[in-house]
Amino acid sequence: MASAAQPVPLNRRLVTKYLMFGLACLLLCLATSLTLAYRNSLIPLAGIAATGPIVILLIGAVVLYQSTRLNSLIEQQLHRVSEVTSLSQAEIFCLTGSDPVSQGWNAILDQISHQQVWTNLEERLSGAVRDLRQEWVVRTFQQLPTPIAVTEDSCQIVFANQAFEALAQGFGTPHVVGHSLLEVLQCGSAANAEEISDKLTRQNGNVSFELHRGPTLHAGVLQISRRAIVDKATNSLQKIWTVRDITQQLLADAVRNQFVLTATHELRTPLGNIKAYAETLALEEGIDVDQQKEFCNIINAEATRLSRFVDELLNISQMESGSLNLQRHETDLMRLLEEVMDHVAPEMKSKEITLDVRLPPKLAQMSLDKDKFTSALVNLLGNATKYTPAGGRVSFTVEQKSEELAIYVEDSGIGISPDEVPHIFEKFFRGADIHVREIPGNGLGLAFTQEVVRLHGGKIDVHSELNKGTRFAVTLPC
Repeated sequence: MASAAQPVPLNRRLVTKYLMFGLACLLLCLATSLTLAYRNSLIPLAGIAATGPIVILLIGAVVLYQSTRLNSLIEQQLHRVSEVTSLSQAEIFCLTGSDPVSQGWNAILDQISHQQVWTNLEERLSGAVRDLRQEWVVRTFQQLPTPIAVTEDSCQIVFANQAFEALAQGFGTPHVVGHSLLEVLQCGSAANAEEISDKLTRQNGNVSFELHRGPTLHAGVLQISRRAIVDKATNSLQKIWTVRDITQQLLADAVRNQFVLTATHELRTPLGNIKAYAETLALEEGIDVDQQKEFCNIINAEATRLSRFVDELLNISQMESGSLNLQRHETDLMRLLEEVMDHVAPEMKSKEITLDVRLPPKLAQMSLDKDKFTSALVNLLGNATKYTPAGGRVSFTVEQKSEELAIYVEDSGIGISPDEVPHIFEKFFRGADIHVREIPGNGLGLAFTQEVVRLHGGKIDVHSELNKGTRFAVTLPC
């Protein structure tokens, strides 16, 4: 099939028409002049001969104007398009007429109109999806348990999740947006304020530091991390801050380190004594029987001490794994209490401590784990003996009530500071008092005692005053 005829370009069509009208004018002028000259009327009718070509040129001008009008209109609209940044801002209109140029121009505008509709729809959908994504991100950040805040480069808070707002309330700032993050977290009054200021001043990018709220770990320690990002929408620098309370972690590390030191001492001393007395018995000759018995008793006592320490470690291990169980049996309480007092009597006697025992005349039997409950009471009386100076007093009182058994252990010892009382039942905890540090211990006894009392369905309370003494109260349901 033959291909469609190509349209003649506009400039060629204009030149062709111009030449045709010019040639027509020349032929008309030549024909008129020859006719007049033949009739000898050239000079009288010269005006008429000149008028004909002028009329034809005017008609040609009108035809040329009609040919270029549509193109002029299109050119004007294209000029307006070049002066604006968006096609929707230009005043573009369709052309009237059935000629190919008008129909082609109108078809282009129709395509552009449809394309603009789809572009607008795509922009609206993209905006809606972006808004939904931002809303989802905000909801997600709000539900995170980690405190998170977003600040400008000047540290002014522009967003904070619920966890951060809850943390800020503890610092006395209920509404944080618009405030400085450093002021909200009171970085200026921290125990290590100079270190924090130095880090924030010297590092502009990502940074992490600890904020100590007081001179001791118990006052609280926060780990604060900062990450710098660039907001693509505004091309501005923003910073994301995360805050973690690591107080318990640091306390656990400190307690664990102290326990390692204490355990080393607890193991080294009895092992050294056992080795020394065993070597003396093996190498020395002429040791009388009484001295040999004394050495053997010392070795036995140190071995018992080691065994007790290992048992405490095993008990704590079972507590942490949740496998510490009770083997309950009907137990004679009077005989159990007598065994407890016999166990602590030698140490009290060596320190000349007076033991005041108050027992009811008769105690009913109870379903107990005898070994574990005996160890728990020995821990209480042993602590009272250790932390009471020589010549002091310890009272051991038991009361049988209708629905419960109450046991009280009170001493006249060095006492416990008020800020340490809530922590004494924690594993490996030992007080910071220098007098406490001088006394051997591993911080496991009270934790074990509390767990044993809890497993028996009871509770243990403590009241203490520095330099006056401590009173433990154990209650068990009958």
